[in-house]
Amino acid sequence: MTTTSLSAVALVQNPALGALLLWRFGKSYQEERLVEAAQLHSFFVVLPLLYHAPTLEHIRSTNNSSGLSQFAKKMGEERELLISVQQRALKMRELTLSSVGAAISSGLMHLSYDTGRLRSNDAHPPKLPERLKYHIAGADKLGHWFGRLSLDQAFALLWVEL
Repeated sequence: MTTTSLSAVALVQNPALGALLLWRFGKSYQEERLVEAAQLHSFFVVLPLLYHAPTLEHIRSTNNSSGLSQFAKKMGEERELLISVQQRALKMRELTLSSVGAAISSGLMHLSYDTGRLRSNDAHPPKLPERLKYHIAGADKLGHWFGRLSLDQAFALLWVEL
């Protein structure tokens, strides 16, 4: 019997974990917006921000109350980090789409084709390992931060084009 070993990256950057992180982002966004679901294209920057260690560290070190503008300001101090968000979002769009698909097929999320909004459903997914707590907390922060701004404002702060 042959076993295929997965790289550390493949163990973390997979559609199942991505689905849970996107679901948490959506739940936090909906809490901030009083139930309004996030637009589908806002989800395409979530995984590129959470799966990049230096960026995740900036998310971690930014208070929830400080918001996306303070996070972007910290990122701007290392200009390459802010500039690379767009490139990472493009490179990870297939993973994001697979994660959205996994979230929808598992019942965590629902896509409204009429509005282009992706709603996080009430669900109780399994508890994730302790080693992923910063990713989960980061998804929650990002959801709240995005929920406080228009999508145009959020993307402008992160130097991401629609």
